[in-house]
Amino acid sequence: MDQVVRGRSLLWVHCGPPNSNIALREECRRLVGVVECTPNQALRHMVGAAPLAAVFDFDDPSPACLQLMQGIKRKCPSVPIVMLTETHSEELAVWAFRARVWNYLVKPVPLRELRANLKQLIAIASQRDGSDSRALERPASLVPSRDPSPTHLAKIQHLRRVIDSLRPNAGQRISVDAIAGQCGMDRFAFSRLFHKTYGCSCREYLMRTRIEHARKLLNSSDLTVTEAASIAGFADSSYLARMFRRYLGASPKQLCADGSTALEAVEP
Repeated sequence: MDQVVRGRSLLWVHCGPPNSNIALREECRRLVGVVECTPNQALRHMVGAAPLAAVFDFDDPSPACLQLMQGIKRKCPSVPIVMLTETHSEELAVWAFRARVWNYLVKPVPLRELRANLKQLIAIASQRDGSDSRALERPASLVPSRDPSPTHLAKIQHLRRVIDSLRPNAGQRISVDAIAGQCGMDRFAFSRLFHKTYGCSCREYLMRTRIEHARKLLNSSDLTVTEAASIAGFADSSYLARMFRRYLGASPKQLCADGSTALEAVEP
C-alpha cells in the first residue's frame, strides 16, 4: 500500500538500471509512497515535493553522479539521503559520510535493514514536522558508544576486504567457517562481527549476493534459468526459484517478460 507520511513520500533516484532492486522498492511501498526519477530530475523533486528522504541507488558510482548527489544535498540539506551502492570501498564510505549522507548501505541490502532505516526516517520526520531544525539523527548502528580500538578497526577492514574479494566470485560455494578462517577468527567471533558490520548474517549476505548474480545473468544474457542457477552457485533451478520467491517475491519466469531476459517490475 502507498501510504504517504503527512503528504510526503520517498524519492528513489535511479543512478543505475531502473529495473534493479525491485524488491527493495516494493518493501518501501509497504510503508510510504515512492516516487522514482533519474539523477537529473532529482533536484526538481527534492525542492518541489520535500520528500521524506531520497534514496540514491548506485551500481558502480561514477564521479559525476556522486558530485550531483553532493550538490543536491548542499541545496536541500534538510532532506536525508540514503546511499545504496554495489561497488563498496572504505574510501567511498568515508566520502559518503563527509558528504552528509544519512546512511550508506552496501548491496545486497537485507529487506529488514532497509525497513528499519525507513521506519527510523518516518519517526524522525514525524518528530520534526513543524520544526525548522536541520539536525538529523544518524542511524544508531553508525554511532558507536565509544571509539573503537585500532585492533577492532583493523578486524573490520580485513573483514570488508575478504567479503569484497568474494563478491566477484558469487557463484563459488564457500562455507562460513572458511570465510571466518580467511579473516583469522573463529566462527562465533566472525558471525558477531559480520552482523555488526553488515546488519545481517553471513549466510543471508551470501544468498542475496548469489540471487543478485543470477538476476543479472538472466537480465543480460540468453542463459536459461538452469544455466544461470548453476553459474550463480545454486544446486538446481528449483532451489533458485524458491529463493527468488522468498527474497524477490516472484519466480525467475515471472521476472522475465514472455520468457525473455528483461526483468519487469513485480507487483506486490
